[in-house]
Amino acid sequence: MRISQRLDYTVRLLIALAAQDPETPVPVGSLAARLGMPRRFLEQQMTLLGKTGIVTCRRGSGGGCSLARPAEDVTLAEVIRAIEGTLIDVPHTMGSAATELWAGAERALDDFFGDVTLQDLAHRQIRLESADEAMYFI
Repeated sequence: MRISQRLDYTVRLLIALAAQDPETPVPVGSLAARLGMPRRFLEQQMTLLGKTGIVTCRRGSGGGCSLARPAEDVTLAEVIRAIEGTLIDVPHTMGSAATELWAGAERALDDFFGDVTLQDLAHRQIRLESADEAMYFI
């Protein structure tokens, strides 16, 4: 199974939004610079995520993007489906042991990714970043 760069970037983008104050929209340009991602790509992803109800965006002065719902209410399974359409593209051949295998894998992934929220990922990211900070003792 391969995770697309598009999905990886989008999850990283949503983690950054989940770590922000939900009342303060973040400009896409600011997110692009901070995450080291192309601005145009982030704009496209925000449009798609806006259509699926995961983010909201406001134009103009004081505008930007934020999560449309609390981070604890958005699962990774929902994000993957919004970006990729399905968790995995399962063939639907009747009477096939292989099809049953792939369907079982999809259910397992749905259970796993359905238990992971953007809030979980944001908390983990914050811990990782704080562990990377240098310690200075005087």
